[in-house]
Amino acid sequence: MFQKIILVYLLCIPVFASSVSVSIIKPKMSTMSSTIEVNGKVISKSRYALTAKISGILHWKISQNSTVAKGDIIALVTNKTRDKKLQYLHNKLSLQTNELNFFKTKLQTSLEKYKMGVASKNSYLSDKIAYEHLKEIYHSTLNEYNLLLLEQKNALIKAPHNGVLTNFVSNNSYINYGTTIAMLLDENNYVKLFVDSSYAVKIKKEMQVQLQSSYKNCFATIVNILPKTSNNLMELIAKPAEKLPLNLQLTAKIILKNLNGILIAKEAIVLVDNRPAVYLIDKNNIAHLAFIEIQKDMLQNALIKNTLPKDARVALKNAYMLHDNLRVSVK
Repeated sequence: MFQKIILVYLLCIPVFASSVSVSIIKPKMSTMSSTIEVNGKVISKSRYALTAKISGILHWKISQNSTVAKGDIIALVTNKTRDKKLQYLHNKLSLQTNELNFFKTKLQTSLEKYKMGVASKNSYLSDKIAYEHLKEIYHSTLNEYNLLLLEQKNALIKAPHNGVLTNFVSNNSYINYGTTIAMLLDENNYVKLFVDSSYAVKIKKEMQVQLQSSYKNCFATIVNILPKTSNNLMELIAKPAEKLPLNLQLTAKIILKNLNGILIAKEAIVLVDNRPAVYLIDKNNIAHLAFIEIQKDMLQNALIKNTLPKDARVALKNAYMLHDNLRVSVK
């Protein structure tokens, strides 16, 4: 009895198998990009340290992280001691100017008297020495005054070029000459990308990058590949096609190369001995196993190498039920 059941079962296998109904698709040539997805952030193209050219109390005229244009007033440095000395020297110069004019007139009179013979040469020379000495004192005071005026001019701090100001020294704090008071970041931002170093040989300058963020999506071009690596990552610098805000976190797809092949539905792909394959249906509706090489795996489709015949008919529906040399019915 048991032997009869086995015999019936074996006889039924080809009957059921031959009743498999499949739909077919024809190979469709396609070109797609091979990409990798990485993380990155927006950075400044360059950083410029703003240093004080004067000592005093710093008063900011703008807020932290402000965007400025070249020539904008950004801060003022005050120094009461300097202001008082400037006023003192100004008054002193005024007195010395009057005194100098007086001695100049006196010297002219002394010279005329000497020429007329009513005054001695020594008297004239004495007045001349006094005038020259006073003139030296005047010029010394004037130089000191002009130096303080230059400092006063430097007290008004202006932006040297367009950018974003950050890393402020505290407002109303005392600073010395040469103190770095802020960083001016170039408004032309770049994007820094972090890529696994295993892709080092595949990535070149001028490659295209697709940037994606909550702010905006745009393209960028790789302009530099940094030799420095950390945590098995290398750093790429890319120039975005559009302006992006500083420190924006984003993801990027790097287009490595274009792939040419056949685009087929993943439903048509089966695994045989852990290898991807498809079934080709000949004109007699016989299924033939054909191994394939997947170039790019997607959600519903796959791009495979073009190793199939041009007029191939690929089994789609119920492909998983087939085996080599099986007769099928085609819908």
